[in-house]
Amino acid sequence: MKKTLMALMCGLVMAGPLQAEEVKSAPVDLAKQVEGKLVSAFGPRLKVREVAPVASGQMLEVTLIDGTVMHMTPDTNNFIYRDELYQLSATGPVNITQARLNPKRADKLAAVADKDTVFFQAQGEQKALINVFTDIDCGYCQKLHQEIPRLNELGVSVRYLAYPRAGIKSPQTGLLTQSYQKINYVWCQDDRKQAMTSMKTNQRELSLLGRRMSPSAPEATQEQFRAIQAQMGSMLADSKDCGAPIAAQYALGGELGVTGTPAIITQDGQLFPGYMPADDLAARLGIN
Repeated sequence: MKKTLMALMCGLVMAGPLQAEEVKSAPVDLAKQVEGKLVSAFGPRLKVREVAPVASGQMLEVTLIDGTVMHMTPDTNNFIYRDELYQLSATGPVNITQARLNPKRADKLAAVADKDTVFFQAQGEQKALINVFTDIDCGYCQKLHQEIPRLNELGVSVRYLAYPRAGIKSPQTGLLTQSYQKINYVWCQDDRKQAMTSMKTNQRELSLLGRRMSPSAPEATQEQFRAIQAQMGSMLADSKDCGAPIAAQYALGGELGVTGTPAIITQDGQLFPGYMPADDLAARLGIN
């Protein structure tokens, strides 16, 4: 592959009119080789539109059929996508950037005491433990929370850490965001587990009802919406400062590479961004 790329680069620089046809065909051949390498790792749905040598031939700029752009090493064994380095191995792509972060994440999260989290203990023998950076408003966080009983049943303990997606304070007003107030309410209750379940359940119901609200919505729907809205308002009114580590955990999430919720991090520091059904997650954790 290196020889092909070098020949291509030399051809682009040195070729005269008699070599024009050879220079034209080389990128097509290169694109086919790159596509073959990526398809072997990601499957046949991946298609390459164009491959262009850049940085004096030290990198390949790969444009996929959907417009996605990634950069690849000339030997086609490594590529950069969304600022992260991957290696194409015989068993599939390996995120080198994340692998280097795993030990750091594991050490940082091991230093967070259970008492500073919302902890859902596994039933019976604990087979795995996950740390989940969560937010109350996040629909997939609410969905993942519904999987907690099944995760606990499978032997997975869950430690929630706070990650209010809107941040701590609004940059416009300087006031605490509702995201912060909602999750702070949970951490400041004596029974955090029940508070987490209540808050996420209410927020999910409020979101679902909100989509059905209109001037012509049934009165029963409007009353239910107003009742839950009032309950949430009352809960937020009780969201007093109790010294909860919300800001510290939000900052920790950013330090560990969390950019959205839910963000699941295993004991050894692997990051699984996004929602995953309980049984699928257990399988990823090596639990049969």
